[in-house]
Amino acid sequence: MIENWEEYRIVNDSLQRLVSNADTLPKVKKALQHLIKAGGKRTRPIIVLLSGKLAGGDYETVLDMAMAVELIHTASLAHDDIIDRGVVRRNVETLNVKYDPSLAMLVGDWLISKSVELTSKYGPEVVRNFARTGMMMSEGEILDVYSITDDFGEEEYFRCIELKTASLFAYSARNAYKFISGDNSKSEKMYQYGFNLGIAYQLVDDLLEYLEIFEDKKSEFESLTLPLLLERTFGFKESVHRVLELIKKFTEKSKRALESFPSSEAKEKLLYLVDYMTVNMIKNYVSKNREVISILEAHYP
Repeated sequence: MIENWEEYRIVNDSLQRLVSNADTLPKVKKALQHLIKAGGKRTRPIIVLLSGKLAGGDYETVLDMAMAVELIHTASLAHDDIIDRGVVRRNVETLNVKYDPSLAMLVGDWLISKSVELTSKYGPEVVRNFARTGMMMSEGEILDVYSITDDFGEEEYFRCIELKTASLFAYSARNAYKFISGDNSKSEKMYQYGFNLGIAYQLVDDLLEYLEIFEDKKSEFESLTLPLLLERTFGFKESVHRVLELIKKFTEKSKRALESFPSSEAKEKLLYLVDYMTVNMIKNYVSKNREVISILEAHYP
Protein backbone atom coordinates (compact mmCIF):
# COMPACT_ATOMS: atom_id res chain seq x y z
CA MET A 1 0.00 0.00 0.00
CA ILE A 2 1.32 3.41 -0.95
CA GLU A 3 0.24 4.77 2.45
CA ASN A 4 3.36 3.07 3.80
CA TRP A 5 5.68 4.71 1.27
CA GLU A 6 8.19 7.36 2.24
CA GLU A 7 6.82 9.56 -0.54
CA TYR A 8 3.30 9.45 0.89
CA ARG A 9 4.58 10.49 4.30
CA ILE A 10 6.63 13.34 2.80
CA VAL A 11 3.60 14.68 0.93
CA ASN A 12 1.28 14.51 3.94
CA ASP A 13 3.82 16.09 6.29
CA SER A 14 4.46 18.88 3.81
CA LEU A 15 0.74 19.56 3.38
CA GLN A 16 0.26 19.80 7.13
CA ARG A 17 3.21 22.19 7.46
CA LEU A 18 1.88 24.31 4.61
CA VAL A 19 -1.52 24.69 6.29
CA SER A 20 -0.04 25.28 9.75
CA ASN A 21 2.28 27.99 8.43
CA ALA A 22 -0.27 29.65 6.15
CA ASP A 23 -0.56 33.36 6.94
CA THR A 24 -4.24 33.74 6.19
CA LEU A 25 -7.69 34.34 7.69
CA PRO A 26 -8.95 31.95 10.38
CA LYS A 27 -11.87 30.92 8.14
CA VAL A 28 -9.47 29.99 5.35
CA LYS A 29 -7.16 28.09 7.69
CA LYS A 30 -10.06 26.05 9.13
CA ALA A 31 -11.26 25.22 5.64
CA LEU A 32 -7.74 24.18 4.57
CA GLN A 33 -7.40 21.97 7.65
CA HIS A 34 -10.71 20.32 6.80
CA LEU A 35 -9.59 19.60 3.23
CA ILE A 36 -6.21 18.20 4.22
CA LYS A 37 -7.68 16.11 7.05
CA ALA A 38 -10.00 14.45 4.52
CA GLY A 39 -6.94 12.70 3.11
CA GLY A 40 -6.61 11.21 -0.37
CA LYS A 41 -4.38 8.93 -2.40
CA ARG A 42 -1.81 11.73 -3.03
CA THR A 43 -0.86 9.96 -6.27
CA ARG A 44 -0.22 13.10 -8.31
CA PRO A 45 2.36 14.66 -5.94
CA ILE A 46 3.92 11.22 -5.40
CA ILE A 47 4.39 10.98 -9.18
CA VAL A 48 6.15 14.37 -9.09
CA LEU A 49 8.56 13.14 -6.40
CA LEU A 50 9.24 9.84 -8.13
CA SER A 51 9.74 11.50 -11.53
CA GLY A 52 12.29 13.88 -10.03
CA LYS A 53 14.04 10.93 -8.38
CA LEU A 54 14.01 8.98 -11.66
CA ALA A 55 15.77 11.94 -13.29
CA GLY A 56 18.53 11.83 -10.67
CA GLY A 57 17.24 14.51 -8.32
CA ASP A 58 16.09 14.45 -4.72
CA TYR A 59 12.65 14.90 -3.23
CA GLU A 60 13.36 18.25 -1.61
CA THR A 61 14.15 19.86 -4.97
CA VAL A 62 10.75 19.10 -6.50
CA LEU A 63 8.69 19.15 -3.29
CA ASP A 64 7.08 22.54 -3.94
CA MET A 65 6.13 21.36 -7.42
CA ALA A 66 4.50 18.32 -5.83
CA MET A 67 2.62 20.53 -3.37
CA ALA A 68 1.40 22.76 -6.19
CA VAL A 69 0.00 19.75 -8.04
CA GLU A 70 -1.87 18.53 -4.96
CA LEU A 71 -3.24 22.01 -4.19
CA ILE A 72 -4.63 22.62 -7.66
CA HIS A 73 -6.15 19.12 -7.62
CA THR A 74 -7.74 19.85 -4.23
CA ALA A 75 -9.06 23.17 -5.55
CA SER A 76 -10.64 21.39 -8.52
CA LEU A 77 -12.42 18.99 -6.13
CA ALA A 78 -13.73 21.87 -4.01
CA HIS A 79 -15.09 23.57 -7.13
CA ASP A 80 -16.47 20.25 -8.42
CA ASP A 81 -18.46 19.76 -5.24
CA ILE A 82 -20.05 23.19 -5.62
CA ILE A 83 -21.07 22.44 -9.21
CA ASP A 84 -22.38 18.94 -8.38
CA ARG A 85 -23.83 19.96 -5.01
CA GLY A 86 -21.72 17.22 -3.49
CA VAL A 87 -22.39 16.26 0.11
CA VAL A 88 -19.64 13.78 1.00
CA ARG A 89 -16.15 13.24 -0.41
CA ARG A 90 -13.58 10.86 1.03
CA ASN A 91 -16.12 9.96 3.73
CA VAL A 92 -16.26 13.50 5.15
CA GLU A 93 -18.54 16.46 4.52
CA THR A 94 -17.62 18.50 1.49
CA LEU A 95 -16.44 22.06 2.09
CA ASN A 96 -19.62 23.56 0.63
CA VAL A 97 -21.68 21.58 3.18
CA LYS A 98 -19.33 21.95 6.15
CA TYR A 99 -19.26 25.73 5.66
CA ASP A 100 -20.97 27.17 2.57
CA PRO A 101 -20.54 27.32 -1.23
CA SER A 102 -19.09 30.82 -1.18
CA LEU A 103 -16.27 29.86 1.15
CA ALA A 104 -15.64 26.65 -0.78
CA MET A 105 -15.31 28.56 -4.04
CA LEU A 106 -13.01 31.22 -2.58
CA VAL A 107 -10.80 28.72 -0.74
CA GLY A 108 -10.49 26.86 -4.05
CA ASP A 109 -9.31 30.14 -5.60
CA TRP A 110 -6.84 30.58 -2.70
CA LEU A 111 -5.44 27.10 -3.33
CA ILE A 112 -4.93 27.80 -7.03
CA SER A 113 -3.13 31.07 -6.26
CA LYS A 114 -0.93 29.34 -3.69
CA SER A 115 -0.09 26.58 -6.14
CA VAL A 116 1.10 29.16 -8.69
CA GLU A 117 3.25 30.81 -6.02
CA LEU A 118 4.84 27.44 -5.24
CA THR A 119 5.74 26.79 -8.90
CA SER A 120 7.28 30.25 -9.38
CA LYS A 121 10.66 29.09 -8.00
CA TYR A 122 11.08 26.69 -10.93
CA GLY A 123 11.15 29.30 -13.67
CA PRO A 124 8.94 30.45 -16.58
CA GLU A 125 8.62 27.13 -18.42
CA VAL A 126 7.29 25.22 -15.40
CA VAL A 127 4.91 28.06 -14.47
CA ARG A 128 3.67 28.35 -18.06
CA ASN A 129 3.04 24.61 -18.32
CA PHE A 130 1.31 24.65 -14.94
CA ALA A 131 -0.97 27.53 -15.98
CA ARG A 132 -1.85 25.78 -19.22
CA THR A 133 -2.66 22.62 -17.29
CA GLY A 134 -4.99 24.58 -15.03
CA MET A 135 -6.79 26.00 -18.05
CA MET A 136 -7.12 22.53 -19.56
CA MET A 137 -8.60 21.17 -16.33
CA SER A 138 -11.20 23.95 -16.38
CA GLU A 139 -12.03 23.28 -20.03
CA GLY A 140 -12.45 19.58 -19.28
CA GLU A 141 -14.80 20.36 -16.42
CA ILE A 142 -16.88 22.58 -18.71
CA LEU A 143 -17.23 19.71 -21.20
CA ASP A 144 -18.22 17.44 -18.33
CA VAL A 145 -20.81 19.82 -16.86
CA TYR A 146 -22.55 20.35 -20.21
CA SER A 147 -22.27 16.74 -21.39
CA ILE A 148 -25.97 16.10 -20.68
CA THR A 149 -27.19 19.09 -22.72
CA ASP A 150 -24.62 19.38 -25.54
CA ASP A 151 -23.91 16.99 -28.41
CA PHE A 152 -21.65 14.63 -26.46
CA GLY A 153 -20.32 11.36 -27.88
CA GLU A 154 -17.20 9.21 -27.49
CA GLU A 155 -14.93 11.78 -29.13
CA GLU A 156 -16.12 14.49 -26.75
CA TYR A 157 -15.82 12.11 -23.79
CA PHE A 158 -12.15 11.37 -24.46
CA ARG A 159 -11.42 15.04 -25.05
CA CYS A 160 -13.07 15.75 -21.71
CA ILE A 161 -11.01 13.28 -19.69
CA GLU A 162 -7.78 14.22 -21.47
CA LEU A 163 -8.30 17.80 -20.32
CA LYS A 164 -9.93 17.23 -16.94
CA THR A 165 -7.79 14.37 -15.62
CA ALA A 166 -4.94 13.25 -17.86
CA SER A 167 -3.44 16.74 -18.23
CA LEU A 168 -2.47 17.00 -14.54
CA PHE A 169 -1.03 13.48 -14.44
CA ALA A 170 1.00 14.29 -17.55
CA TYR A 171 2.24 17.56 -16.04
CA SER A 172 3.16 15.79 -12.78
CA ALA A 173 5.30 13.21 -14.55
CA ARG A 174 6.91 15.40 -17.22
CA ASN A 175 7.85 18.65 -15.55
CA ALA A 176 9.67 17.25 -12.53
CA TYR A 177 11.74 15.03 -14.81
CA LYS A 178 12.46 17.88 -17.25
CA PHE A 179 13.40 20.33 -14.50
CA ILE A 180 15.97 17.93 -13.03
CA SER A 181 17.38 16.35 -16.20
CA GLY A 182 16.78 18.83 -19.03
CA ASP A 183 16.22 15.79 -21.27
CA ASN A 184 13.41 16.58 -23.73
CA SER A 185 13.17 13.08 -25.18
CA LYS A 186 12.79 11.27 -21.87
CA SER A 187 10.56 14.04 -20.53
CA GLU A 188 8.18 13.24 -23.40
CA LYS A 189 8.22 9.59 -22.29
CA MET A 190 7.25 10.73 -18.82
CA TYR A 191 4.45 12.81 -20.33
CA GLN A 192 3.13 9.68 -22.08
CA TYR A 193 3.36 7.74 -18.82
CA GLY A 194 1.26 10.31 -16.95
CA PHE A 195 -1.16 11.05 -19.79
CA ASN A 196 -2.09 7.42 -20.40
CA LEU A 197 -2.29 6.69 -16.68
CA GLY A 198 -4.68 9.62 -16.29
CA ILE A 199 -6.97 8.32 -19.03
CA ALA A 200 -6.92 4.78 -17.63
CA TYR A 201 -7.64 6.04 -14.12
CA GLN A 202 -10.61 8.13 -15.25
CA LEU A 203 -12.00 5.19 -17.22
CA VAL A 204 -11.81 3.07 -14.06
CA ASP A 205 -13.43 5.78 -11.98
CA ASP A 206 -16.27 6.18 -14.48
CA LEU A 207 -16.75 2.43 -14.80
CA LEU A 208 -17.05 1.92 -11.04
CA GLU A 209 -19.44 4.85 -10.77
CA TYR A 210 -21.48 3.33 -13.60
CA LEU A 211 -21.72 0.02 -11.77
CA GLU A 212 -22.80 1.82 -8.61
CA ILE A 213 -25.69 3.41 -10.50
CA PHE A 214 -27.06 -0.05 -11.13
CA GLU A 215 -26.69 -0.86 -7.44
CA ASP A 216 -28.78 2.22 -6.55
CA LYS A 217 -25.88 3.70 -4.62
CA LYS A 218 -26.36 6.98 -6.48
CA SER A 219 -29.62 8.91 -6.60
CA GLU A 220 -28.71 10.92 -9.68
CA PHE A 221 -26.06 11.15 -12.35
CA GLU A 222 -24.72 14.53 -13.38
CA SER A 223 -22.72 13.84 -16.54
CA LEU A 224 -22.32 11.38 -19.38
CA THR A 225 -19.47 8.88 -19.23
CA LEU A 226 -18.22 6.27 -21.66
CA PRO A 227 -20.02 3.28 -20.07
CA LEU A 228 -23.34 5.12 -20.34
CA LEU A 229 -22.62 6.14 -23.94
CA LEU A 230 -21.68 2.58 -24.93
CA GLU A 231 -24.67 1.05 -23.17
CA ARG A 232 -27.02 2.86 -25.56
CA THR A 233 -25.63 0.78 -28.44
CA PHE A 234 -24.22 -2.37 -26.88
CA GLY A 235 -26.05 -2.99 -23.61
CA PHE A 236 -24.70 -3.44 -20.10
CA LYS A 237 -22.33 -6.41 -20.38
CA GLU A 238 -20.73 -5.35 -23.66
CA SER A 239 -20.27 -1.76 -22.52
CA VAL A 240 -18.44 -3.00 -19.41
CA HIS A 241 -16.31 -5.34 -21.54
CA ARG A 242 -15.34 -2.56 -23.96
CA VAL A 243 -14.37 -0.17 -21.16
CA LEU A 244 -12.26 -2.88 -19.52
CA GLU A 245 -10.43 -3.43 -22.82
CA LEU A 246 -9.72 0.30 -23.08
CA ILE A 247 -8.43 0.39 -19.51
CA LYS A 248 -6.05 -2.44 -20.37
CA LYS A 249 -4.91 -0.59 -23.50
CA PHE A 250 -4.08 2.66 -21.70
CA THR A 251 -2.42 0.98 -18.70
CA GLU A 252 -0.14 -0.91 -21.06
CA LYS A 253 0.72 2.30 -22.93
CA SER A 254 1.55 4.00 -19.61
CA LYS A 255 3.87 1.18 -18.56
CA ARG A 256 5.55 0.97 -21.99
CA ALA A 257 6.51 4.63 -21.72
CA LEU A 258 8.92 3.67 -18.92
CA GLU A 259 10.64 0.81 -20.78
CA SER A 260 13.67 2.87 -21.82
CA PHE A 261 14.47 3.93 -18.25
CA PRO A 262 16.98 1.86 -16.26
CA SER A 263 15.75 -0.21 -13.34
CA SER A 264 15.42 1.68 -10.08
CA GLU A 265 13.19 1.91 -7.05
CA ALA A 266 11.54 5.04 -8.49
CA LYS A 267 10.72 3.25 -11.73
CA GLU A 268 9.27 0.23 -9.90
CA LYS A 269 7.07 2.50 -7.80
CA LEU A 270 5.85 4.40 -10.87
CA LEU A 271 4.95 1.08 -12.51
CA TYR A 272 3.19 -0.05 -9.35
CA LEU A 273 1.11 3.13 -9.32
CA VAL A 274 -0.36 2.19 -12.70
CA ASP A 275 -1.79 -1.04 -11.29
CA TYR A 276 -2.68 0.60 -7.99
CA MET A 277 -4.88 3.16 -9.74
CA THR A 278 -6.47 0.80 -12.26
CA VAL A 279 -6.33 -2.98 -11.92
CA ASN A 280 -6.27 -2.98 -8.11
CA MET A 281 -9.27 -0.65 -7.89
CA ILE A 282 -11.28 -2.94 -10.17
CA LYS A 283 -10.23 -6.07 -8.26
CA ASN A 284 -11.16 -4.46 -4.95
CA TYR A 285 -14.58 -3.52 -6.29
CA VAL A 286 -15.23 -7.00 -7.70
CA SER A 287 -14.11 -8.74 -4.49
CA LYS A 288 -16.60 -6.65 -2.49
CA ASN A 289 -19.46 -6.91 -4.98
CA ARG A 290 -19.41 -10.39 -6.50
CA GLU A 291 -23.02 -11.08 -5.63
CA VAL A 292 -24.20 -7.72 -6.91
CA ILE A 293 -22.31 -8.09 -10.19
CA SER A 294 -23.86 -11.54 -10.74
CA ILE A 295 -27.31 -10.02 -10.23
CA LEU A 296 -26.50 -7.22 -12.68
CA GLU A 297 -25.35 -9.66 -15.35
CA ALA A 298 -28.56 -11.67 -14.91
CA HIS A 299 -30.68 -8.55 -15.39
CA TYR A 300 -28.62 -7.07 -18.23
CA PRO A 301 -27.67 -10.05 -20.44
